[in-house]
Amino acid sequence: MGNEDNLPGPLKAELTRLRAEREVYTAERDRLRAELAEAEAKLAEVTTERDELAETLNGERSAEHLAALTRRAEEAEAEAREKSAEADAQRQETAAARAERDTLRAELADTRGERDRLRLTLLDAELSLAGQPMPVRRAPAGPEADERAARLAAEVAELSNELEATRATISWRVTAPLRAVRKRTAR
Repeated sequence: MGNEDNLPGPLKAELTRLRAEREVYTAERDRLRAELAEAEAKLAEVTTERDELAETLNGERSAEHLAALTRRAEEAEAEAREKSAEADAQRQETAAARAERDTLRAELADTRGERDRLRLTLLDAELSLAGQPMPVRRAPAGPEADERAARLAAEVAELSNELEATRATISWRVTAPLRAVRKRTAR
């Protein structure tokens, strides 16, 4: 939970939205389960009532009464099937939301890695601008590391060229004495 403060605003909003959806889906699932249990209880009640009447009437069964009980049992069964289908749909929606959440978590981890990499590159550039040697960082071995090292080497070369071009400008040369005075007065 503490890491959420470091998240960009859009990711925080999406995370909050997913949590709210999860709460809604959980409440809906619980409601459907309760209705399903109620429908099953009604079905059991109607079936029991029908069986009791069948035993009581022993041969004097009323066709209309049995048909009504059968109809009620079928309706309760149909209602139970509907509730079961709704619960299945809810489970599928929950699974889709979980998959989306997992995708967002992976994307967040990638974004954090990229952020950390950019912070290190920025720190190296600031050290280079300050005239201090850049620290040597060991990268993991492998094809991804080679690709990343090549990309970073190109980035370093580009930044070095940009720094050299800046130092070659007339304004840089003209303001050199001012920078020297600032360094001496800062001590």
